[in-house]
Amino acid sequence: MTQILSGITPEGIMVATDSMATAVDTNEEVVHFPVDKLFSLGSHAFVVSGGMGISVELSRSLQRYVGRRGLVDIESITSVAGPYLNLQYREYLLDNPGLTRKNEELQRIFFLVGGYSFKKGSQPYQLVLWGSEASSLPLQQIRFGMCVAIPRTLSGEMRLLKLCEEKRPLAELLDFAQQFLAQMADAGHGVGPPFRLGTVTPEGFTLVEPKV
Repeated sequence: MTQILSGITPEGIMVATDSMATAVDTNEEVVHFPVDKLFSLGSHAFVVSGGMGISVELSRSLQRYVGRRGLVDIESITSVAGPYLNLQYREYLLDNPGLTRKNEELQRIFFLVGGYSFKKGSQPYQLVLWGSEASSLPLQQIRFGMCVAIPRTLSGEMRLLKLCEEKRPLAELLDFAQQFLAQMADAGHGVGPPFRLGTVTPEGFTLVEPKV
C-alpha cells in the first residue's frame, strides 16, 4: 500500500512516499518489491503515484512528456497532466481488457502533482491530485486543502495539517513524514523503505536524503 504525504507551507512544498510496490504474479499471488514512485517534472515540479503498478510507468511517461515540451511552471504542467494521464491510462486499460484484481489496493490508481508558480500571487505553490477506483475512467480530480495523505489516513493528515497551519519549517514537515512512514512500515501496513522525500521551493524541486 503506497503511502504519500504532502503539504504546503509559506516556505514551499514537502512530499514524501515509500518505495514498496505490490503486484500479482502468474500464480495470482500478491508480491511486494521496491520501486521509485517520485519523479521530477521539469525543474520546479514533481509527480508521485500509487495504486496499480502501471502508475509508475505513466509517471515516467509524464516526466518525458513535460521534458519534451519544456514545461516548468505548475499551471502549464497541471493543464496537460490530467488529459495526458487520462489518455495513457485509457490506452493501458484498452490494451489489457482481461485485467482482474483480487486485492482492492491494486484496483486504485492516483497521481499527485505539485510545483511552483512563477506568477505573482499570494500562493506560489500548488498540489493537484487525480485518482480512480476499480480501474474506472476518467481519472477524477480530488479536492483537498493545504495537505494530503494518501491513503487519506486521519491521523497522518490531521497531524500534517497542524504543521502546515502553524507554518512550520519544511525541515519539520520532512521529519514528521519520515517518522510517519517508518511507523507505518513497522506496523506492517505494506509500507517499506527506502523512503523518498522532496521539497519544492523558488529554487526548484529537490530530493532530500532521509535522516539515518
